[in-house]
Amino acid sequence: MVNEKNKLISDIKGMFERDSNRTIFNKFIEYIRFPFFKNFEKDIKVNFNFPITFIVGQNGSGKSSLLHALYGAPRNYSIATYWFDTAMDPIEYIKTNRHCFIYSYFAEYSRKKVEVIKLRIQVRDKKTGKIDLDYWEPSRPYKKYNMIAPQQNDDQRDTSPTKDRWNPISKSVYYMDFRYSLSAYDKYFYFGSKPNTITLKTKQDVIRKYAPKLRKAFEDNLQVSYYSREVFDISELSNDVTKQIEQILGKRYTEMKFAEHNFYDKNRGFAIRYKTNTATYSEAYAGSGEIAIVKLVKDLLNANDYSLVLLDEPETSLHPLAQKKLINFILEQIKLKKLQVVISTHSPDIIEGMPAEAIKILYENQDTGKIGIIENVYPENAFIHIGRSITDKKVVLTEDKLAKMIIDSVLNKNRDSELFEIVYYPGGSSQIKQNEMTVYSKEVNCKHFVIFDGDQRNDKVDITTFSKRDTSPDRLKEIIRNLVGEEIKFSFDSNASDEQKTELMLKYIKYHHDNIFFLPKNIPEEIIWIDEIVSNSDFSENEKNQINSETDYKKKFACYALAEYGSNTSADTEKIHKKFI
Repeated sequence: MVNEKNKLISDIKGMFERDSNRTIFNKFIEYIRFPFFKNFEKDIKVNFNFPITFIVGQNGSGKSSLLHALYGAPRNYSIATYWFDTAMDPIEYIKTNRHCFIYSYFAEYSRKKVEVIKLRIQVRDKKTGKIDLDYWEPSRPYKKYNMIAPQQNDDQRDTSPTKDRWNPISKSVYYMDFRYSLSAYDKYFYFGSKPNTITLKTKQDVIRKYAPKLRKAFEDNLQVSYYSREVFDISELSNDVTKQIEQILGKRYTEMKFAEHNFYDKNRGFAIRYKTNTATYSEAYAGSGEIAIVKLVKDLLNANDYSLVLLDEPETSLHPLAQKKLINFILEQIKLKKLQVVISTHSPDIIEGMPAEAIKILYENQDTGKIGIIENVYPENAFIHIGRSITDKKVVLTEDKLAKMIIDSVLNKNRDSELFEIVYYPGGSSQIKQNEMTVYSKEVNCKHFVIFDGDQRNDKVDITTFSKRDTSPDRLKEIIRNLVGEEIKFSFDSNASDEQKTELMLKYIKYHHDNIFFLPKNIPEEIIWIDEIVSNSDFSENEKNQINSETDYKKKFACYALAEYGSNTSADTEKIHKKFI
């Protein structure tokens, strides 16, 4: 299953990266930004760098609000379906700063990247005179939001009849949350009104009354009417739909039928009848996850190509394995139908193995109380932000103390510090290569990594490309010497065979390929050095010239410490390092 997921991700990623102007993933929303919207930070922007995007965040962090805005982006869809003004939840109306969102896509004919804005405005109904508080209108581009208006030479088919704005994107939208997958039975039994007639005293009475009619519809594949109540549509799920449901849930069905009806309270809903080798039952006795998957799989398989699919916490009532299989199914549909999928989730199993560009975190800024965003987040780190602790940190060795300081600083800035333990190894690079790497290379699923200074960089060697000649002990010893710049002495038993020696050395080379990395400059001092700090300092011209004349970055810092403190002990230099970091 993991290999299947990795293959799907790789295939989709390749297609998406080659599709620079979105002729394959047609009608794709590239980003959405919010100059002024709800409790979002001003000008917050969400980029969609992959066909599937996962929105992670604590409760109340704006995940559903983002999905609602995306729902209202295409033509003939409105965010007011989900966000509207009431006395309990009034929406402030400011004429000079209206709630709005802006999104970008590649225009259908010119393949030019354009922007569309939708504004919440007040309009008065000409007949009734009543003001509509929840009207969202595509508007001409706003200069104050740095939007670019259509030009005369732009393809007129991509613009509105007035030619002063871009057409909204035209695509189907599917919004799915746990309420969407509530069956007619669940809606009535848990939320419907209790009956009060001579013959019907309880909700159970109502359900019993209409059960024979519903059963007849299922058995005879008939649309059934009973006064003002009826079964509108009934069908047996296809083999393809059933197979996908079975794969996700890990169950086997001999038959599955789906019906829409309004028997219970005149509100239209759906019912499902399941058959297995041992039982026949309706959605009333199915698990909530079993119901949700039937509805979701059926609708996704029937979705139009290029559709926008919005899933709000699809993991609800699904066990972890089913969640993972569901994502594989969604990835398959993305590959086949070029869908754009955005999922809000609280589940680590949902985002496991996904690329960082597919994961965003929405969070409430404790200082401002506004909703902010962090993009390009690795799955392991995403759930730290909602309180999940990491018990199995990756350990990263560095060959000097300054490298550790720099890496710690980067991890703290990117909020990744809980994923890693950075360890300064005082023995230097040669000792790491000889002692630590020979031990770590023997570990299965090794969690130990090394980041060497850039002056240690050598090309990696992939053992999968080796010929038989390359795998003799003498040849492998030579490859390792060229790889790490010195001869490595392995601890072999006195009676070790050539096969055992070969195995240890191959593991060492593979460890180097997978777990060894290098700083982007020759030494750490070169990474953090900034000439402007010297030029903006209060040092004398002589001191500045002396610092700038040094070509060795270690000596530059020593000179700076001397000018700053009058001495350049290791403690002085470390304080200067922190200042530059």
